Amino acid sequence: MGKTLLGSFVTICFLLTASCSGGSSGSDSSFPYSTAKNYFKSTATISMEIYYETGSEPFTGATAGGMNYWDILEDNLTAIFQYRSTPPTITVPKTLAEMTSIPAQGKTEWTGIDIVNLHKQYHGQLPSSRDSRFYLYFLDGNYSTGSGPETGVIGVSLSGTPIIAIFKDVVRSSGMNPNGVVPRYVEQSTLVHEMGHALGFVNNGVPMVTAHQDTAHGAHSTNTDCVMYWMNEGASDLSQFLQNYISSGDTVMWGPEVLQDAQGYSE
Repeated sequence: MGKTLLGSFVTICFLLTASCSGGSSGSDSSFPYSTAKNYFKSTATISMEIYYETGSEPFTGATAGGMNYWDILEDNLTAIFQYRSTPPTITVPKTLAEMTSIPAQGKTEWTGIDIVNLHKQYHGQLPSSRDSRFYLYFLDGNYSTGSGPETGVIGVSLSGTPIIAIFKDVVRSSGMNPNGVVPRYVEQSTLVHEMGHALGFVNNGVPMVTAHQDTAHGAHSTNTDCVMYWMNEGASDLSQFLQNYISSGDTVMWGPEVLQDAQGYSE
Protein backbone atom coordinates (compact mmCIF):
# COMPACT_ATOMS: atom_id res chain seq x y z
CA MET A 1 0.00 0.00 0.00
CA GLY A 2 3.03 2.24 0.32
CA LYS A 3 1.95 4.80 2.91
CA THR A 4 1.62 4.18 6.62
CA LEU A 5 -1.66 5.17 8.20
CA LEU A 6 0.01 5.44 11.60
CA GLY A 7 2.20 8.43 11.09
CA SER A 8 5.15 9.98 9.34
CA PHE A 9 8.47 11.36 10.53
CA VAL A 10 9.24 14.43 8.48
CA THR A 11 12.52 16.21 7.85
CA ILE A 12 11.74 19.78 6.88
CA CYS A 13 13.73 22.73 5.56
CA PHE A 14 13.38 25.88 7.59
CA LEU A 15 13.01 29.07 5.56
CA LEU A 16 14.69 31.05 8.30
CA THR A 17 17.90 29.00 8.03
CA ALA A 18 17.69 27.83 4.40
CA SER A 19 18.97 24.44 5.52
CA CYS A 20 17.49 21.07 6.35
CA SER A 21 17.21 19.68 9.86
CA GLY A 22 17.32 15.93 10.21
CA GLY A 23 18.02 13.04 12.57
CA SER A 24 17.93 14.12 16.19
CA SER A 25 15.91 16.93 17.74
CA GLY A 26 16.96 20.44 18.54
CA SER A 27 18.73 21.43 15.34
CA ASP A 28 17.01 24.82 15.10
CA SER A 29 17.39 27.68 17.59
CA SER A 30 13.67 28.43 17.42
CA PHE A 31 13.04 25.28 19.48
CA PRO A 32 15.36 25.38 22.51
CA TYR A 33 15.92 22.29 24.67
CA SER A 34 14.06 20.04 22.23
CA THR A 35 16.52 17.18 22.63
CA ALA A 36 16.34 13.56 23.74
CA LYS A 37 19.12 14.30 26.23
CA ASN A 38 16.98 16.94 27.93
CA TYR A 39 13.86 14.74 27.98
CA PHE A 40 15.52 11.66 29.44
CA LYS A 41 18.14 13.19 31.70
CA SER A 42 17.15 16.56 33.13
CA THR A 43 13.76 18.14 32.43
CA ALA A 44 11.43 18.29 35.42
CA THR A 45 8.13 18.67 33.57
CA ILE A 46 6.72 17.61 30.23
CA SER A 47 3.53 19.32 29.12
CA MET A 48 1.36 19.45 26.02
CA GLU A 49 -0.11 22.52 24.37
CA ILE A 50 -2.97 21.39 22.13
CA TYR A 51 -4.45 23.50 19.34
CA TYR A 52 -7.24 22.60 16.96
CA GLU A 53 -8.95 24.21 14.02
CA THR A 54 -12.66 24.81 14.48
CA GLY A 55 -14.32 21.69 13.09
CA SER A 56 -11.23 19.54 13.63
CA GLU A 57 -11.47 19.04 17.37
CA PRO A 58 -9.56 16.15 18.97
CA PHE A 59 -11.66 13.30 20.27
CA THR A 60 -12.30 13.60 24.00
CA GLY A 61 -14.42 11.70 26.48
CA ALA A 62 -14.22 8.16 27.79
CA THR A 63 -14.39 4.59 26.55
CA ALA A 64 -17.29 2.30 27.47
CA GLY A 65 -15.10 1.11 30.34
CA GLY A 66 -14.68 4.63 31.70
CA MET A 67 -11.11 5.30 30.53
CA ASN A 68 -10.42 8.77 29.16
CA TYR A 69 -9.04 8.45 25.63
CA TRP A 70 -6.22 10.87 26.46
CA ASP A 71 -5.10 8.46 29.19
CA ILE A 72 -3.57 6.46 26.33
CA LEU A 73 -1.03 9.17 25.53
CA GLU A 74 -0.43 9.92 29.20
CA ASP A 75 0.08 6.25 30.10
CA ASN A 76 2.60 5.81 27.29
CA LEU A 77 4.53 8.89 28.35
CA THR A 78 4.54 7.66 31.95
CA ALA A 79 5.83 4.27 30.79
CA ILE A 80 8.65 5.71 28.68
CA PHE A 81 9.87 7.95 31.52
CA GLN A 82 9.53 5.41 34.33
CA TYR A 83 13.29 4.77 34.29
CA ARG A 84 14.29 8.32 35.20
CA SER A 85 15.66 8.52 38.75
CA THR A 86 13.16 11.33 39.24
CA PRO A 87 10.47 10.95 36.55
CA PRO A 88 9.20 14.22 35.09
CA THR A 89 5.76 15.53 35.92
CA ILE A 90 3.61 14.92 32.84
CA THR A 91 0.66 17.14 31.97
CA VAL A 92 -1.75 16.05 29.24
CA PRO A 93 -4.94 18.08 28.65
CA LYS A 94 -7.97 15.80 28.40
CA THR A 95 -10.92 18.08 27.72
CA LEU A 96 -11.56 20.66 25.00
CA ALA A 97 -11.75 23.29 27.72
CA GLU A 98 -8.06 22.66 28.41
CA MET A 99 -7.15 22.93 24.71
CA THR A 100 -7.05 25.97 22.42
CA SER A 101 -9.37 26.53 19.49
CA ILE A 102 -7.95 28.43 16.54
CA PRO A 103 -9.89 29.73 13.52
CA ALA A 104 -10.36 27.39 10.58
CA GLN A 105 -7.43 28.05 8.24
CA GLY A 106 -9.19 27.09 5.01
CA LYS A 107 -6.30 24.93 3.85
CA THR A 108 -6.56 21.58 2.10
CA GLU A 109 -2.81 20.86 2.18
CA TRP A 110 -0.14 21.46 4.82
CA THR A 111 3.60 21.40 4.24
CA GLY A 112 6.06 21.28 7.12
CA ILE A 113 6.77 24.98 6.65
CA ASP A 114 3.03 25.73 6.81
CA ILE A 115 2.76 23.92 10.13
CA VAL A 116 5.80 25.72 11.58
CA ASN A 117 4.37 29.08 10.49
CA LEU A 118 1.04 28.24 12.12
CA HIS A 119 2.90 27.33 15.28
CA LYS A 120 4.73 30.65 15.31
CA GLN A 121 1.40 32.42 15.09
CA TYR A 122 -0.43 30.62 17.88
CA HIS A 123 1.91 28.83 20.30
CA GLY A 124 2.07 29.78 23.94
CA GLN A 125 5.08 29.46 26.23
CA LEU A 126 8.47 28.37 24.90
CA PRO A 127 10.19 25.32 26.38
CA SER A 128 12.89 25.80 28.98
CA SER A 129 15.62 23.54 30.31
CA ARG A 130 13.30 22.47 33.14
CA ASP A 131 9.94 22.62 31.39
CA SER A 132 9.72 20.62 28.16
CA ARG A 133 6.75 21.42 25.96
CA PHE A 134 5.21 19.71 22.97
CA TYR A 135 2.79 21.41 20.61
CA LEU A 136 0.03 19.29 19.09
CA TYR A 137 -1.98 20.70 16.18
CA PHE A 138 -5.22 19.13 14.90
CA LEU A 139 -5.77 20.29 11.36
CA ASP A 140 -8.24 20.00 8.53
CA GLY A 141 -6.89 18.81 5.18
CA ASN A 142 -3.85 16.66 4.41
CA TYR A 143 -0.11 16.67 4.78
CA SER A 144 1.85 17.57 1.64
CA THR A 145 5.50 17.41 0.67
CA GLY A 146 4.78 20.13 -1.85
CA SER A 147 3.71 17.87 -4.69
CA GLY A 148 0.14 17.10 -3.71
CA PRO A 149 -1.75 15.77 -0.69
CA GLU A 150 -0.55 12.64 1.14
CA THR A 151 -4.02 11.28 1.85
CA GLY A 152 -2.75 8.28 3.83
CA VAL A 153 -0.74 10.25 6.42
CA ILE A 154 -2.56 10.69 9.71
CA GLY A 155 0.16 12.55 11.59
CA VAL A 156 3.62 14.05 11.29
CA SER A 157 6.40 14.85 13.73
CA LEU A 158 8.54 17.69 12.43
CA SER A 159 12.22 16.84 12.83
CA GLY A 160 14.17 19.15 15.10
CA THR A 161 11.03 20.50 16.74
CA PRO A 162 8.52 19.57 19.45
CA ILE A 163 5.70 20.05 16.91
CA ILE A 164 3.25 17.31 15.93
CA ALA A 165 0.33 17.67 13.53
CA ILE A 166 -2.68 15.36 13.25
CA PHE A 167 -4.89 15.49 10.14
CA LYS A 168 -8.50 14.97 11.17
CA ASP A 169 -9.82 14.14 7.70
CA VAL A 170 -7.61 11.05 7.67
CA VAL A 171 -8.46 10.15 11.27
CA ARG A 172 -12.17 10.27 10.54
CA SER A 173 -11.79 8.08 7.46
CA SER A 174 -9.97 5.34 9.41
CA GLY A 175 -13.19 3.65 10.59
CA MET A 176 -16.59 2.87 9.12
CA ASN A 177 -18.06 5.28 11.65
CA PRO A 178 -16.05 8.55 11.57
CA ASN A 179 -16.99 9.23 15.20
CA GLY A 180 -16.75 5.62 16.36
CA VAL A 181 -14.28 3.80 18.58
CA VAL A 182 -11.67 2.95 15.94
CA PRO A 183 -10.88 6.55 14.87
CA ARG A 184 -10.49 7.50 18.54
CA TYR A 185 -7.86 4.82 19.06
CA VAL A 186 -6.26 5.67 15.72
CA GLU A 187 -5.90 9.28 16.86
CA GLN A 188 -4.31 8.33 20.17
CA SER A 189 -2.01 5.66 18.75
CA THR A 190 -0.82 8.15 16.13
CA LEU A 191 -0.06 10.66 18.88
CA VAL A 192 1.97 8.02 20.73
CA HIS A 193 3.83 7.14 17.52
CA GLU A 194 4.64 10.77 16.70
CA MET A 195 5.63 11.50 20.30
CA GLY A 196 8.00 8.56 19.99
CA HIS A 197 9.75 10.26 17.08
CA ALA A 198 9.80 13.62 18.86
CA LEU A 199 11.34 12.03 21.99
CA GLY A 200 14.13 10.36 20.01
CA PHE A 201 12.96 6.94 18.79
CA VAL A 202 13.94 4.85 16.93
CA ASN A 203 17.68 5.65 16.93
CA ASN A 204 16.69 9.28 16.46
CA GLY A 205 18.50 10.73 19.46
CA VAL A 206 18.00 7.89 21.93
CA PRO A 207 20.67 5.22 21.24
CA MET A 208 19.53 1.65 20.67
CA VAL A 209 20.49 -1.03 23.20
CA THR A 210 19.86 -3.76 20.65
CA ALA A 211 19.49 -3.34 16.89
CA HIS A 212 15.81 -2.91 16.04
CA GLN A 213 15.72 0.02 13.62
CA ASP A 214 13.93 -0.58 10.35
CA THR A 215 16.56 1.31 8.36
CA ALA A 216 14.56 0.96 5.15
CA HIS A 217 11.88 3.15 6.71
CA GLY A 218 13.93 5.52 8.86
CA ALA A 219 13.27 6.03 12.56
CA HIS A 220 10.98 3.01 13.00
CA SER A 221 11.15 -0.35 14.77
CA THR A 222 11.30 -3.77 13.17
CA ASN A 223 8.94 -5.10 15.87
CA THR A 224 5.48 -5.40 14.31
CA ASP A 225 3.91 -5.35 17.80
CA CYS A 226 5.43 -1.96 18.65
CA VAL A 227 3.69 1.35 18.00
CA MET A 228 6.93 2.51 16.34
CA TYR A 229 6.66 -0.09 13.58
CA TRP A 230 6.32 1.29 10.05
CA MET A 231 2.88 -0.02 9.14
CA ASN A 232 3.27 0.15 5.40
CA GLU A 233 0.38 -2.11 4.47
CA GLY A 234 -2.34 0.36 5.30
CA ALA A 235 -5.49 0.42 7.36
CA SER A 236 -5.88 -3.33 7.82
CA ASP A 237 -2.57 -3.60 9.71
CA LEU A 238 -3.35 -0.61 11.90
CA SER A 239 -6.82 -1.92 12.70
CA GLN A 240 -5.39 -5.31 13.66
CA PHE A 241 -2.73 -3.67 15.83
CA LEU A 242 -5.35 -1.61 17.65
CA GLN A 243 -7.76 -4.50 18.20
CA ASN A 244 -5.33 -5.92 20.76
CA TYR A 245 -5.60 -2.74 22.81
CA ILE A 246 -9.31 -2.16 22.35
CA SER A 247 -10.11 -5.67 23.53
CA SER A 248 -7.51 -5.95 26.31
CA GLY A 249 -7.75 -2.50 27.84
CA ASP A 250 -3.94 -2.29 27.81
CA THR A 251 -2.76 1.18 26.91
CA VAL A 252 1.04 0.95 26.68
CA MET A 253 1.95 0.52 23.03
CA TRP A 254 5.76 0.64 23.15
CA GLY A 255 7.61 -2.52 22.23
CA PRO A 256 10.15 -3.94 24.71
CA GLU A 257 13.02 -2.74 22.53
CA VAL A 258 11.91 0.89 22.77
CA LEU A 259 11.40 0.59 26.52
CA GLN A 260 14.88 -0.92 26.80
CA ASP A 261 16.32 2.02 24.87
CA ALA A 262 14.54 4.43 27.22
CA GLN A 263 15.86 2.58 30.25
CA GLY A 264 19.42 2.57 28.93
CA TYR A 265 19.37 6.31 28.18
CA SER A 266 17.55 7.60 31.26
CA GLU A 267 19.17 9.25 34.24
